[in-house]
Amino acid sequence: MLIYDRVVPLNRDTHRNLRIRSSQHNARFAASLNSVPVATVEFPSAATEYAIVFAKLANGDFLPAVLVGLRNQQNLYVDDSARWRRGYVPAFLRQYPFVLAEDRDSGTVTVCVDMAYDGLSEEEGEPLFGDDGADTENLTRAMGFLQDLHNEFKRTAAFAAKLKELDLLEERVIRFGTGDQPQAELNGVYAVSEEKLMQLDDAQLPDLFRTGALGLIYTHLLSMRNLERLSELAQQEEGKGAASGAVN
Repeated sequence: MLIYDRVVPLNRDTHRNLRIRSSQHNARFAASLNSVPVATVEFPSAATEYAIVFAKLANGDFLPAVLVGLRNQQNLYVDDSARWRRGYVPAFLRQYPFVLAEDRDSGTVTVCVDMAYDGLSEEEGEPLFGDDGADTENLTRAMGFLQDLHNEFKRTAAFAAKLKELDLLEERVIRFGTGDQPQAELNGVYAVSEEKLMQLDDAQLPDLFRTGALGLIYTHLLSMRNLERLSELAQQEEGKGAASGAVN
């Protein structure tokens, strides 16, 4: 589950004394991600900072994500202090350490928590449950955020399914490198083919326009310009590492 290590259902009896130290919240849990899933509602904000691409899942479906690194287990947006550097923070990360798990057969959802998160404690922090076992205001707010995000990802899945149905997605190979260094490649990245988009017939375009999918497609395509920004950030980090190595 990407950033989750030890997920268990949140239980008001078992976790009655559980607290969360929000003041110590950090992004260490995301430091090894080079991409982060995003919902379509996030496209306008995410596109100002990141390249929005599509990842192909094991079942053949697609999921939009923002690129935050150009190498495996590299997140260029998590600094040495485990803080997010700048820009928009994807909602997928902001929900942590909580997550909703859905039973595919019944459709019921369960609030879960990652017990591996180092911001959880029974001694200090903001309580999740009151003395009477009722949800605190903080937990109620977090659960509302989880439900909203869960619904948005369902809408996102429908959008990605439409792109797949129209065969608009094609694999891209992102090459990067500077100067006399050999170019490296990032594979497994998909993007909308502008050529295929232009070949859609007049019967298909109105539906894409009415549902807002066409606007999302062009937001995605425009966001690809941010690959240059990501490459520059990678060069800065590699330069910092080389300088650090020289000192040692």
